[in-house]
Amino acid sequence: MCGGCVKAVFDREWTADDVIAAQETSLVRVELLDGVVVMSPLSSVRHQHVCVSLSAVLARAAVDGRNDVVVFRHSNVRRGDRDLLRPDIAVVGTAAAESGVEGDHTAFAPEDVVLAVEVLSAGHQGVDRVDKLAKYAQWAIESYWVVDPKQSTIETFTLSGTEYVASGTAEPGAVVTLPAFTPITLDPGALLRVG
Repeated sequence: MCGGCVKAVFDREWTADDVIAAQETSLVRVELLDGVVVMSPLSSVRHQHVCVSLSAVLARAAVDGRNDVVVFRHSNVRRGDRDLLRPDIAVVGTAAAESGVEGDHTAFAPEDVVLAVEVLSAGHQGVDRVDKLAKYAQWAIESYWVVDPKQSTIETFTLSGTEYVASGTAEPGAVVTLPAFTPITLDPGALLRVG
């Protein structure tokens, strides 16, 4: 389920290493899902602003509530040669963050990630709401958030066994506390404010 993104077909199956190499020069977002290359347009200004704003909220929460995690934007998460996803925001354990920075790694392992966040983009919603939801659950990432920048909403999912269950919803104008690596209190409408 891809929507407006492109599931590309090449003369051979791409690996995660091929995708990492393509990311260095690509004008589109390139990911690999079950061996299928998924390309989507670069994000809009609104999308970028929401990512920056939410990253700041999560980073403050990490410092205030739990000092053993670090927030990254647009970092790869890789499992083997057939899967390489790039969540808009990934919250990872400090040890993995330190190792990644010191080793100049190109990806985190799924077990390093405690929260993956995808901010919806036009034409890419099916991948974020269906395909990535299933893959992040398969990888046992504790929490997954889907942010809709047009509606200013956040849906949260928490791992229960091997599947995600809906664990919270936030709508603009209401301050709510959402489950994650530590409880996060916010008004999703504030993520669009500039200044």
